[in-house]
Amino acid sequence: MNHDNRQPLLGRIHPLAAIFILSPFILYAIALLLPTFDDWTYYTAPWFGDLLSYRLLPNASYWRPFDAVFGWLLGLEPRLFPVLNHVFVYAAHLGCTVLVFRLCAMLGFNSVARNTATIFFFISPATLGTVLGIDSLNQAYSQFWGLLALWCHLGGARRHRRTLWAACALVATLCKENGIMFLFIPPVIAYGFRRARWSSLRTDLAVAAAAAIAYLAVRLALTNSHVEVNDEYFENTLFSKLKHIGTFVGMTWIPLDYVSLIHTPSRNWLTLALTLLLPMPFIAMLFIKGRRLLAGRRFLALAAAMCMAALPHLLTLFTAMHAYSGLAMSALIVAYLADKLRYSRAFGALFALFVASCLYVDWHHWQKSYESGLMGQRMGREAIEKTGRPVKRVYSISVRGHERKYSSFCVLPADAFAWGGAAYAASGYKWPEECLDTAITVEDRWMVDSLADRALKWGYERVWLVHGDTVDVIR
Repeated sequence: MNHDNRQPLLGRIHPLAAIFILSPFILYAIALLLPTFDDWTYYTAPWFGDLLSYRLLPNASYWRPFDAVFGWLLGLEPRLFPVLNHVFVYAAHLGCTVLVFRLCAMLGFNSVARNTATIFFFISPATLGTVLGIDSLNQAYSQFWGLLALWCHLGGARRHRRTLWAACALVATLCKENGIMFLFIPPVIAYGFRRARWSSLRTDLAVAAAAAIAYLAVRLALTNSHVEVNDEYFENTLFSKLKHIGTFVGMTWIPLDYVSLIHTPSRNWLTLALTLLLPMPFIAMLFIKGRRLLAGRRFLALAAAMCMAALPHLLTLFTAMHAYSGLAMSALIVAYLADKLRYSRAFGALFALFVASCLYVDWHHWQKSYESGLMGQRMGREAIEKTGRPVKRVYSISVRGHERKYSSFCVLPADAFAWGGAAYAASGYKWPEECLDTAITVEDRWMVDSLADRALKWGYERVWLVHGDTVDVIR
């Protein structure tokens, strides 16, 4: 890259050292984020039931025993929620960052390319749906074990290479189902980088297929009668698929401030323009100057790996959290293209603008997540205080307007209240024991009185009305 004897600054710095030094401060900021919406109902929230419950077994939607165990442990000490979640998610992100760094070195990329890719992966806004999340242990650890599987396959594990690769990929699959793609990604990359011959590729793909079949067989054999299916994951319209592809490509390669674009109350065209104009010249430089590489065997292998990693989400549902699935492969693409460029001041300057823009976007998403969490906490405390005394059964009526949320960052008040989950936490997880929620639109608000009267007949002791960011006791 740089044929001078002097190594450019970007090649001399050690990004992992800087990241680990800054990690206590980053983790402190992340730990301030409070749960909203699905955070209260997913397996990684405190679970007060039996460990040997249906949660440990596969159902129609997923099989994630590690998440089930984590939620059970939180049930033993719920005060650790959600800080412990944040600690584990961030630890996985650090592990993934280290593996990206090591994989770049293993694939022979120079120090500038390796450091660029490592920073790209660590700060990319595509990480935020996972790293700022509370219910995202599955996505973070699926990626970690998948990258470890790739590292083992490429030679990080000298003995029992195939066994360790397949074992890590299966652990990734038990973290989250898209991890199964790491049975197939490592052979493709090894072949693309001429680390394996055609005969070895066929053998490895046969091993991958056998391991995948074994996983599916065990899953089908253990599937219990408790079925949880979210129809949103099976929306197979052309529009939904194009939207998923757009989200995947956009969040990976266009790191603008999506809060300023998607969330109407936060919309800011100046911020949007700046966060588009600052980082995109760096991305454009990589692909324009490296355009001759785009038809090469190595690039095609990495591009295929990136798409394979995201494929299960593209076929079902692709949200901000799922952008994390293919990001490590995208970072390797950045390393590959940067490795072939002659380093220049323009490269360093454009990358500095990219980093500055990403850091602002990261902060803005953190700020919105923080505000959403505080809103839910305040509404939960308000419900408990207005109820006055502990009750066992509460009926909640949520009046929804037509506002749009933005993922887990900009959450609607009713979702921040989370069907009474925020109130349950505000009581120290003591009451109410049952909270049934019915959501109605603003146009149907005339139904509130009849719903409340019906709830009292059904034996509910109190009725909460959630309107805007206010909770009132109306019965």
